[in-house]
Amino acid sequence: MHEDEGSTPDKLQAMLDVIARSEPSNESGPADVGRLRADAARAAGVLIEFYGDAALERARLIERRSPQSHFARMVTAEVARCGKLSPRN
Repeated sequence: MHEDEGSTPDKLQAMLDVIARSEPSNESGPADVGRLRADAARAAGVLIEFYGDAALERARLIERRSPQSHFARMVTAEVARCGKLSPRN
């Protein structure tokens, strides 16, 4: 099931909410970066599970909607990396 660009399923809306508040604070840098990487991997997994081959396209859409979000860029990079690890049939 694919949603059009204007609609967002509940799972993805929740992820967008996480993106909005997941920017690292300057006080606890290394801990936040590790948490962001783990969160980005989970978010990428949700995109891949829900959108399959279109996950990278959807990640880029989320990144465009959140242009200041380092987390959104991390999710896009993680989706791209995961897509390269698994061969496409």
